[in-house]
Amino acid sequence: MYLLADSALNRFAFSNGWTILWPLNGVTIALLIRRPRSAWPAILLGIEIGVGIGEYFDDNPLASVIWQRAFSLAEVAISAALLPAFSDLEQWLQRPRIYPRFIAAILAGPAISGLMAAVFFHLYSGQGYLSAFDDWAAADALGIAAIMPLALAFGSAEMRDLFRLRSLAKTLGVLVLACACAAAVFSVSRYPLIFLLYPALLLVDSVLAFSGSAIAVFGISLIAVYCTTHGSGPFGVWPRDLSVTGNVALQLYLGFQLVALFPASLMMMERKRMGVELRDTNAQLLLLASLDGLTGLPNRRSLDERFAQEWSRAMRLHSTLALLMIDIDHFKQFNDIYGHHAGDECLRSVAAALKSELRRLPDHLARFGGEEFAMLLPNTGVEGATLMAERLRVAVMTLAVEHRGSPLGTLTISLGCAAVVPQPGDESVHLLQLADAALYQAKRGGRNCVHPRLFGDLHQGQPSVLSLGA
Repeated sequence: MYLLADSALNRFAFSNGWTILWPLNGVTIALLIRRPRSAWPAILLGIEIGVGIGEYFDDNPLASVIWQRAFSLAEVAISAALLPAFSDLEQWLQRPRIYPRFIAAILAGPAISGLMAAVFFHLYSGQGYLSAFDDWAAADALGIAAIMPLALAFGSAEMRDLFRLRSLAKTLGVLVLACACAAAVFSVSRYPLIFLLYPALLLVDSVLAFSGSAIAVFGISLIAVYCTTHGSGPFGVWPRDLSVTGNVALQLYLGFQLVALFPASLMMMERKRMGVELRDTNAQLLLLASLDGLTGLPNRRSLDERFAQEWSRAMRLHSTLALLMIDIDHFKQFNDIYGHHAGDECLRSVAAALKSELRRLPDHLARFGGEEFAMLLPNTGVEGATLMAERLRVAVMTLAVEHRGSPLGTLTISLGCAAVVPQPGDESVHLLQLADAALYQAKRGGRNCVHPRLFGDLHQGQPSVLSLGA
């Protein structure tokens, strides 16, 4: 693959543009940090053999090819060693000091190999030190900055999301806009348009995040190199009397854009991550605010909110809404005899027993306060509510919790239930009052029993009550 890539870049794509930007080393570094270091020697050997064959077939002397491959090997090994290991794009970008390490990888490896290459080319072909250093180090550094982020983002979840059907049009539209802007910047020589590039990159970064920016940077870099090497744009038509060549000016310009874009990408990704964490934290806080700390059941606040929702839904659908009020019998005596710690354990046990009897997702069990619980049963008549209440009573009896303060010698509960089809003008508080009155009747009837009630036309002023007995 490297043999084919090197041959294609030298003969068809880049031609003389390799002295401005050389992309393969950026891919190599990304490949290395994705693999354990024990695999690096074999990977580097295969890569350098492939590229070396390509360079040799491109009419380079064998000795020159061997030396250049040695310089390149040192470059990618140094740069890769400065970067943290890669497993996931988002986690990698959040590693400590990732930006200075990224900058070090861009500069250190190319600089060291560039010094070696400058000495070699000066001795081998008489090329000036500075010219040889620029042709090697600057081109490789720019290639690493432009290509390595794309190679790391390739295959990531963020990259896949960009090309899903629902987001494909937006992705392509923004990328085409950025490339069109780059084509305008680097093909128009008469007007200075280079100021347009960075806003375009920021637009891509804000809309498509890091992976989208990596794609845009790759495309823009190719456009810039192609236009410049073909004599177009502000760097292709460059005054000859300046000490800095057009190629060097382009490298400095693109290098600034890429180095400045990376922290912008990190900040936008961090902002996005913090936004997600903030939403999750708020959701957790809302959940905690709606739960009873002792039993883990929804609390009174949660019950009130759910009650209002179910009341409105029942009124809209003309369906029945039932409410159970549940009280632990002789709980004060239980606390007096066994202590408050045992009382807390008792409440948790009763809550777990009641919760175990929930059969439907819409049913809502909550701690009402103290030793009282409540259960909303949407779309349930008084008969169904009574059957549920009886199951709850038996479930608590089955716990067989000793209670010397109860006539039965074991822990029990009393339950009152009421059901209604809400009508316009009815108020939900009346259902609560009737269920509470039914609970009172159950406690008067000897406790450890169920007392149901039904009411209908509250808006007429006199509710009808059906008592089915304890």
